[in-house]
Amino acid sequence: MSEREELRRLRRVVARLAEAQQEALDATDRGLESGEPDPEDETQLLDANERLEEALVDVRDILEGASDDVREMLGGNGGAA
Repeated sequence: MSEREELRRLRRVVARLAEAQQEALDATDRGLESGEPDPEDETQLLDANERLEEALVDVRDILEGASDDVREMLGGNGGAA
């Protein structure tokens, strides 16, 4: 692989990681967007818990997807192409 091709490949990897980072930040914002629940209101606490759990699942899925994409871009073995 030429140096130019390697640089192009690494730029795609960095772009994918930056995209995943933004997606994860957006998912985190969605999980936190309604603010603090009233600690005395069980319904609000349950809703907040569900929203945060969904956000964590989204973040995990985003990071797993990005990790798989990056491994594929780097040749499936972490970069030793």
